[in-house]
Amino acid sequence: LMEKGQVLAFTNEDVPFTFSTENLHGTVIYDGLTSIPMLYKKPSLNIFQPDFCRPINVRHNRILSMFEGIHVHEYVMKLIDFSQCTNPSDVNTCPEVDKLDVSKCISASLPEKTIFLSKAHFYGSNDKTKKQLNIKGFTPTRDQHETLMYFEPYSGTPLRAHYRLQLNIELIIDPMIESESGSDLEPTGREGVKRLVPILWIDQEVHVNRTTINKLRMVHLALRYGQTFIIILAIILIIIIIVIIEVVARRMSKNETNERANRYIILWLL
Repeated sequence: LMEKGQVLAFTNEDVPFTFSTENLHGTVIYDGLTSIPMLYKKPSLNIFQPDFCRPINVRHNRILSMFEGIHVHEYVMKLIDFSQCTNPSDVNTCPEVDKLDVSKCISASLPEKTIFLSKAHFYGSNDKTKKQLNIKGFTPTRDQHETLMYFEPYSGTPLRAHYRLQLNIELIIDPMIESESGSDLEPTGREGVKRLVPILWIDQEVHVNRTTINKLRMVHLALRYGQTFIIILAIILIIIIIVIIEVVARRMSKNETNERANRYIILWLL
């Protein structure tokens, strides 16, 4: 059951791209379609995204009470560069980056470092990246630009997910001006400026229907409080057993006392 939904290999029909988990030395990658049960033991998940030919890492962030009593596990997306892991079998040793090169996944004819995947509006990018790539604009916020996923922990069912990703193209802007004749461009003598320009913003929210949530809530509450109920029941049974043993012991002691008294009376009469 724990191996269901794991991706072993991937081939893209549109571009000459292949993928195998053997290259990642045992890193477990899931297909994103199969529910992964018992998330209490999974602080990090690698979910393969065929649109970008790579797994996206999501990590447990916190536990929230949602959907009228379900303690959901919130996961946050991390852009991980698997090619830079110090230990390929441990995703925690892979650096988190601000952008990932997905050029060859988009088209085999594109040169590398042309199309980059990032968080929406470069949310979470460090100041060095922003300065290096001349990223300017408003300041993104977690509520509007972070990718968040909410799972029911026992079954692993995703109850709500909000995907926010962005594709960018790296350009060099040549500061040229129109010639006086207006038919050509003339150099200005200034150097070109490299910029990372957004070309596509993905903002998609998915919800599980109310009927499924109601069923999951019943199972979730039964499992969550079932353990507590069993513990309380076990304590009650132990107390009952102790009381029964105590009552039996007292009765036996009382019977022995009565027998001794009867023997004493008989001997006295004799």
